[in-house]
Amino acid sequence: MTIEEIITALERAWNAGDGEAWAANFAEDADFVDVVGRIQRGRATIARESQNIFDTIYRGSTLRIRQVSSRPLGGGFDLVHTETVLTIPTGPLAGKKQAVQTKLVHDGLIVSFHNTIRGDIATFTDHDEDLAARSPQEWDSAELR
Repeated sequence: MTIEEIITALERAWNAGDGEAWAANFAEDADFVDVVGRIQRGRATIARESQNIFDTIYRGSTLRIRQVSSRPLGGGFDLVHTETVLTIPTGPLAGKKQAVQTKLVHDGLIVSFHNTIRGDIATFTDHDEDLAARSPQEWDSAELR
């Protein structure tokens, strides 16, 4: 499958609430890091865990996926970045959530997928004005204490 076909298939599977169809885009031994940092290993686990959220907290949700970038790494591998908007109709998470994903695709299947929910830097830094004002370059060069 092409990158575009994978993205279309993922979106279609999510919107159908179909964990098996979602996981069909992953290699048998894929790794998936979800938005809460759980590492799910293997297509069967990804299918099961996806179906769990489709049946509960994300019931009836819709997902829109947009490719941000893609570049070949050689050996049949591609590095892909996407953005998503998840619309949740009801429940404690109702509303719109935005996230970004990094995918490593090999020969038409996702072998690694990392999902990160977007957040506000001021909230993340507990409204620390100095930290919130730093540029991304300053974060990269800051010493860890």
